[in-house]
Amino acid sequence: MRGLLSCAILASLSVSACQDPTGPPPEYRPEEAGTVDHAMCLLGFEAVPLREVATGHHLVQAKINGRSGSFVLDTGANVTVVENSHLRHFDISGSQGGLGRAVGGMAGGMRARQVAIDGLKIGSIKTRQARIVTTDLGQLLSMLGQVSGTTVYGLVGQDVLKEHRAIVDVAKPMLYLIPQDRDPAPVAAAKCKREAEAKGGA
Repeated sequence: MRGLLSCAILASLSVSACQDPTGPPPEYRPEEAGTVDHAMCLLGFEAVPLREVATGHHLVQAKINGRSGSFVLDTGANVTVVENSHLRHFDISGSQGGLGRAVGGMAGGMRARQVAIDGLKIGSIKTRQARIVTTDLGQLLSMLGQVSGTTVYGLVGQDVLKEHRAIVDVAKPMLYLIPQDRDPAPVAAAKCKREAEAKGGA
């Protein structure tokens, strides 16, 4: 949080001082033995590229109800959250009841509402998420938006990460998820080559 606040202060003077250039996505090599990508692929994980911003946070592309947006990957948040002001962007109704507890992590214990959605995809992976949370994250996401040079719509939390056995490689950076409802288990090596070809990596 300290880095985020430092960049927010700099952003008021010059946003470009905190922005990181948009570089190429992390290289994905599931067909190459000896790589983390290959090991994860053999266990049934699929990869979703992350974008690291100057604050050290990671952004991931997601779709809610078929509409895209950038989200903060927040391993400390217990639920996935959309900022109240972006509900219309995702065609979400905010009429559902409130939660009995606050949202943790970057949300800082703010009160929230739970709402139904038609679907949530993280990268190309369709999750089993049927509900998400909405709350006011405007100031926080505005800071991250200035730093990253893009609109940040919310955060992806532990509900999705636990459900899909998430593993995060912060050095790469890459998010690995298991699409199916199962524990990691060996798969055929040919699958990894097909996955690389599908993503243009071979």
